[in-house]
Amino acid sequence: MSTPESNHRAGAWQLPQLRDDGDRHRPVGWVELFFDLVFVVIIAVLSDDLFHHSGADGVLRFVLQFAAVFWVWNAFTYYTERFESRGLENRLFTFIGIVAVAGLAIWGGDGLGHNYGGFVTSYLLARVLNIALWLRAGYHVARFRRAALAFTGGFGIAVILLAASFFVNESLRLVLWGAAVLVEIFGPAITSRLQAGLPQISRDKFPERFGLFTLIVLGETVSGVIRGVATANANQSLSVAIVVAATLGLAIGFGMWWVYFDYIARRPTRSALSAAFVWIYLHLAMLTAVVIVGVGMSQALLVHGTLTFRIRVFLFFGLAAVIFLVTLLELTLDRAPDEPTDRVVSPIVTGSAGSLLVLVGVFVSALTTIEAFIVCIVALALPAGYGARVWYRTRRHDEMTH
Repeated sequence: MSTPESNHRAGAWQLPQLRDDGDRHRPVGWVELFFDLVFVVIIAVLSDDLFHHSGADGVLRFVLQFAAVFWVWNAFTYYTERFESRGLENRLFTFIGIVAVAGLAIWGGDGLGHNYGGFVTSYLLARVLNIALWLRAGYHVARFRRAALAFTGGFGIAVILLAASFFVNESLRLVLWGAAVLVEIFGPAITSRLQAGLPQISRDKFPERFGLFTLIVLGETVSGVIRGVATANANQSLSVAIVVAATLGLAIGFGMWWVYFDYIARRPTRSALSAAFVWIYLHLAMLTAVVIVGVGMSQALLVHGTLTFRIRVFLFFGLAAVIFLVTLLELTLDRAPDEPTDRVVSPIVTGSAGSLLVLVGVFVSALTTIEAFIVCIVALALPAGYGARVWYRTRRHDEMTH
C-alpha cells in the first residue's frame, strides 16, 4: 500500500504507486491547488468569448471548448487520485501541464475558429502528457496496465479525428472536434470494467478537488457581475438601479455556492465506480450551466428596460439546469445514517425550484434585470432554506444531546 510517508522515503524522483489509502484523510497539496488556479484564466477567456458570441453557434462552441478544458483538468485530477506523489517528477509534469493550460487560455478566444490550430495543439499537449503518465503508471503497475492501454486507445481515436479536422471546412471541423471530445470523455466509462478492481475513490480528497474547481467557476460569475458594473460605470454614471441589480447578481452567485456546498460538496459519492463516473459527468454539465448563468447576469446588467429572450434563457434555463443537476448529483452520493436531508423531500424541493425557473422562463417575457434576478434568488432560496433548516436543526440537536 502506498502512503505519503512511503512515497517521501522513496527518493526525489519517484515511480508510480497505486494509491490505496482506504478512508485515510488525504489533504489537497499545494501544487494541486496551484494547478487548479491556472484554470481561472481559461475559464475567464471562454466566458468572455460566450459573452460576445452568445448566439446558438457561440453557445455550441463554448460547450465544446469547456468540455475539453474540463476534461483536461479532470484527467490530471484523476491521475493524482490514483498515483499521487510528492516527488520532483510530479512538479515537473504539473508544470508541463500548466504550460498546456496556458496555451488553451492564449488561444481560447475563438478557439474553434481562427485560433483553432493553437487551441488544438495546446489541448493535445495536455492530453499527450496525461496519456504518457497513464502509460508510465501502467508500465510500473501491472494492476493498472489494461486500463492505461484502453485510455491510450481512446486518445488515439481522438487524435485521428482532430488530425482530420484540419482538412475540412469549419462546420465539419466542429463535428470532428465534438466527436473527439466525446470519445475522450466517455472512453473511461466504457472501459470501467478494466478499473473495477482498483481501490475506491477517496471519500474526501477527490470531492474536495471538485469543490475547489466549482469555486473557481463560481468565482467567474462573481467576476462577471463586477465586470458588468465596471462596464456600466465606464459608459455612464452608476445608478441606484445598477447597484441594486449588481448586489442581487452577487446574491445569485452566493446562492449557487450555498446550494452546491450544502447539498453536494460535503458528501462523498457511493462506493460504486459507476456512481463516480456519473458524478463526474453531472459536474461537467452543472459547471457548464453555471458559466452560462454568469454570462447571462453580466449581459443583463447592461440592459435598460426588459430583458431579451436570449438573456432570459441564459438566466432562467441556465439556473434551472444548475438546480436540476444538483438534484441528480445528490442521487449519486453516499447517504450516512445521520444525513439531515430527507431522501424524498430534498429532491422535491430542488426540483420545485428548478421548475419555477422553467415556468417563469416560458410564460413571463416582460421582466427587467432586477425582477429577473429576484426570481432567480427566490428559486435558490427554496433549496437553500430547506438545507439550512435541516442542517442547523440537526446541529442544534447534536449540541443539546452532547
